Amino acid sequence: MRGVIYHGPRDIRLEEISTPTPGTGEVVVKLGAALTCGTDFKAYRQGHPVLLGSYPSPFGHELAGTVFAVGKGVATAKEGDRVVVANSAPMDDCFWCTNGQNHLCPALKLHNGAYAEYDLVPAHIVKHNLHHLKSSVPFSVGAMAEPFSTTIHAAEIMGVRAGDTAVIIGAGPMAIMLIHALRARGARVAVLGRSRENLLSTRAAGADRSFSSLDGPVADALKSWAGERGPDHVFEAVGKSETHLLALEIVRPGGKICLFGGCAPGTTVPLDVHRIHYKQIAIHGVFHHTPPHFKEAVRLLSEGKVKTELLIQGCVKLADLPAFFFTNADKSIPKCVVTP
Repeated sequence: MRGVIYHGPRDIRLEEISTPTPGTGEVVVKLGAALTCGTDFKAYRQGHPVLLGSYPSPFGHELAGTVFAVGKGVATAKEGDRVVVANSAPMDDCFWCTNGQNHLCPALKLHNGAYAEYDLVPAHIVKHNLHHLKSSVPFSVGAMAEPFSTTIHAAEIMGVRAGDTAVIIGAGPMAIMLIHALRARGARVAVLGRSRENLLSTRAAGADRSFSSLDGPVADALKSWAGERGPDHVFEAVGKSETHLLALEIVRPGGKICLFGGCAPGTTVPLDVHRIHYKQIAIHGVFHHTPPHFKEAVRLLSEGKVKTELLIQGCVKLADLPAFFFTNADKSIPKCVVTP
C-alpha cells in the first residue's frame, strides 16, 4: 500500500509499505477520508515527540473509513463497518487509564497512520475508542471527531453551564470548534482575534460577539460584554504569554481560565498571583480527550450540530500530500480532506 511516513522536520515521504494484517484485537481500516491538522503542520515544521514518538513514523491522526479486516477476538466491529478512529484509548494497566484520564498515562503513545491507504488500529483503541459512523455522515465529517473532542473535554472540565459567559482568545479553527462545544452546553460566547475574516467565521459558527485586537485595547469591552464583572470563563486558544495575561486580566472574580492553546516547553508567564489568590481565580490546563469526549464528538457531528463547512475547505490526494505540506508549511490554512 501507499503511506506517508514522517522522517523528521520538513521531511515526509510517500512510500510503498506492506499492507497491514490485523493481530488479536486489532482491525485494519481502509481510508475513507483523513484531515490535515494544524498540529500535523507544527510537527512537519519542527518535530513533535508527543504526537509522533520516535521517527520514522506513520503520519496523520484524524481518520474515518471502512473496516477492511478484523483480527481474532474483535466483537465491536466487522468488515464493511463505517468507523471513526480515535488516536488514543485507555491501556487499562495504570492509575490514569483506570481513572478516566488515559490522556495523562505516562506510557501514552498517540496513534498515527491516517495518511495511508490502510491503517492498523491497535487493540486498545478498537476496544475503547473506535466508533461507528452512520451511512448518512460523510467520512470527512466523521474525521473531525478527534479535534472536536478536545474542545468538548475543555468545556466539560471547566464546568460550563447554561447561561454562563465565555470568551475565547484566538479565532482559528479550534476556536470555531470551541464555540460549538460551548454552545452545546448553553453558554454565551464571545471571541477575540486578529483576522477579520476569521472573526466573521466565528460569528457564522454561533459566537454572540466578536472583537478584533486590531481595534486597540479590548479588555474593558470584553468585561462589559459579560455584564461588567467579566466573563465566567476564558479559553486561551493561542498559546502565548501575552494572551495568558489578558485572560487573567478579564476573567471575573471567582471565574475560570482554561489554558487550551499549547505552549513550547519551558514557557513561563509572570502571573499576578495576588489577583489569583484574592479573586479566587481557577486556572486549568487541558489536553487531548478521553473516550466519552470522543463519543460525544461523533454524536454531535452525526447530528449536524457542527458547521464543518467553516473548517474543511478543499481536497488533496494522498499522493500529493508531501508537496501539499511543503507548499503550505508556513501558512495558516483551513483543514483539507485527504483522499486515496
